[in-house]
Amino acid sequence: MAPRRSHAEPVPTATSGGATRAWRAAWRREPGRAAWTAIAIGSLCVMLGAWAWATRPGGAIPALFLPPPGDVAASFVRLVSRPYLGSTFGAHVLSSLDVVIGGWLLAGAVGLPLGIAMGWWRRARWIAFPLFQVLRPIPPLAWIPLAIVWLGIGEPARIFVVFVAALVPWVMNSMQAVHSIDGLLVRAARTLGASDRQILTRVVCRTALPTLVAGARIALGNAWTTLIAAELLAATSGLGYIALNASRTLEMGILLVSMLVIGVLGAAFSFGMQALARVFAPWSRGART
Repeated sequence: MAPRRSHAEPVPTATSGGATRAWRAAWRREPGRAAWTAIAIGSLCVMLGAWAWATRPGGAIPALFLPPPGDVAASFVRLVSRPYLGSTFGAHVLSSLDVVIGGWLLAGAVGLPLGIAMGWWRRARWIAFPLFQVLRPIPPLAWIPLAIVWLGIGEPARIFVVFVAALVPWVMNSMQAVHSIDGLLVRAARTLGASDRQILTRVVCRTALPTLVAGARIALGNAWTTLIAAELLAATSGLGYIALNASRTLEMGILLVSMLVIGVLGAAFSFGMQALARVFAPWSRGART
């Protein structure tokens, strides 16, 4: 005869086990766009709350080292409402965009065809690949002395530093995109009578387009993260120039505003490249994320 269960002991039910399994399945499932947006907004709110709590009067972090969110918002209003360091906030943003976009496009004009050539022709890869294997580990900051010697102190030198930062991702990703094409596609096109030029332009480049767009996105990210280093070269405007000047004068609110704007614009560039991937390569997995 089975012993009687005490009233104090919990009785396991199928409902609780099913709820646990459903919760685990929901946690493992990829969130939809609405859920992802809600999670992102929630995490930002938690971060802002923790920031405000830590920097409150008498809090763990003094305002000299990290000002509260309200002070940062006031600094942003100050930057937008009146000129700072001789230029408006919009002029500073445009100055930084000129340097980054100029260096990125110049790197693309050189790196994209070079990378495709290295991926398609073995002799080109034999000649150029060892050089880029040497250049890849060199940080963009190491090119600043050479940029000063070759181009002086000015905007051409800043564009050159950004160009170097973006060139290697352009080249290496383009080469890998073309070199990793399935040989079956190339042989099928050649069997149908396509010339080498037609195979390269109509089969290889179109198939490699998602990876080429991903390489452009990585190159743009490298170019944007090199912004402050590029604006070390005697800049008179730009977001990096604002950040460097604010660090010297201990204007922490202005410094954080410039950093946040750099981050927001970098995220906007990333989303913009994803939109381009959806337009030019809608079949790729990266275009759907």
